[in-house]
Amino acid sequence: MAVSSGVITGLLGLATYTLVHEEIERQINQRIKIEADALLDHRRDHGFAALVKLVNTRDRRSAPDDLSDQEGTDESGRGMGYIVTDALGTRRAGSLIAAMPPPGWSEFVHFHKPDGKIGIAQAINMTLPDGGQLVVAADRSIVDEMDLSLLELFVVGFGLILAVGTTAVIGLGRLVRRRLSAIEVSATAIMAGDFTRRIPVHPSGDEFDRLSLILNRMLDRIQALLDNLKQISSDIAHDLRTPLSRLRTRLEAVEQISAGTPQQPLLVSAIDETDDLLELFSAILAISEIEGQSARSRFLSVDLKEAVEEIVEAYRPAIEQAGMTFNLSIATATVLGDRKLLQRCIDNLLDNVLVHTKAGTTIMLSVEKRQNMVALTIADNGPGIPSIDQERVFQRLTRLDRSRSTPGHGLGLNMVSVIVSAHDGRIQIVPTPVGLTVEILLPVAV
Repeated sequence: MAVSSGVITGLLGLATYTLVHEEIERQINQRIKIEADALLDHRRDHGFAALVKLVNTRDRRSAPDDLSDQEGTDESGRGMGYIVTDALGTRRAGSLIAAMPPPGWSEFVHFHKPDGKIGIAQAINMTLPDGGQLVVAADRSIVDEMDLSLLELFVVGFGLILAVGTTAVIGLGRLVRRRLSAIEVSATAIMAGDFTRRIPVHPSGDEFDRLSLILNRMLDRIQALLDNLKQISSDIAHDLRTPLSRLRTRLEAVEQISAGTPQQPLLVSAIDETDDLLELFSAILAISEIEGQSARSRFLSVDLKEAVEEIVEAYRPAIEQAGMTFNLSIATATVLGDRKLLQRCIDNLLDNVLVHTKAGTTIMLSVEKRQNMVALTIADNGPGIPSIDQERVFQRLTRLDRSRSTPGHGLGLNMVSVIVSAHDGRIQIVPTPVGLTVEILLPVAV
């Protein structure tokens, strides 16, 4: 914007300079022409001797250094310079000290000033009927002075416009960056799962505010739809848990009565299926609660090293029994969050390793600080997850084809993702040549 203003100002300055310069030269030429025509008319009416006398009279009335005076032409010929020669080329009148210019108009005629300096004049050389010559000249110094004045005016104006334009551009840029930064912060929080966040609206009512209002209305509508969907899911899960619990109790009673009968295995299988359904609904309700951000009210400072070591010790017997080994590297770190939810993250990830890897697998678990973040990494050298599926494994009820024969409902990794988001963290699968590496980044407690 500042560059464009500068270019436009430069073009306007050049156009102004050209127009003014040409207009001054035109006025000087017009002045010279009027003066020359007046002298020729006087010569025609009174003869050559009268012309010589008139030119000498005008030279006497105008001092020689008055040649640069440009206050206009009057009958005294003030501000003009003259040369009058006869047919033999002898100067008969005029005090202009300059070489005889060629016939016609001359834009640059050098002449000597009384102080010895060289000046430049515009002049016309007209041939008289008797063979003599009449030269009428006017000093061009006003042209140079006007050019200098225009240049100074242009430089000052250009500097002011450039300064104002630059200041305006910088100010506008900072304003835009500040407003966009506020939108970016809000959008980041919304993407992290805080659907209560809205884009700030200022009292100015400018275009950003109008856009913010539209986006906020859109977010209100999206939140209402999501809340409605979550409420329906939670209501279904909650409402079904009670009849499922009663059904399980009755099946269990019937199973006890049918002990030793052919129907008993079928009843045991039905009870197991009912337990799976109850577990599924409990997981859905837990995820809905965490997504609703209600868990944030319980956040406290958590010693992550202590929380991780507690889970590791609880899982160590199962890991050793499965023929797997632990490699640990746990640094001291404190995060703000819910201890049980963070431990549930680790619990789900370790369960995932136990279910989907074989004996001989090595599990690497580490906790390390990275500037203002804590990185919790769980890696294994098992079969891993194809790159095409690495994004969707964190979605709800997602199960890969090879996992169809293993227990689970596809909620384990989704639960991990939801818990991490509730803690303002990030979860990602780090590309590795072998196995699976899941990295969780959590903000350090301030």
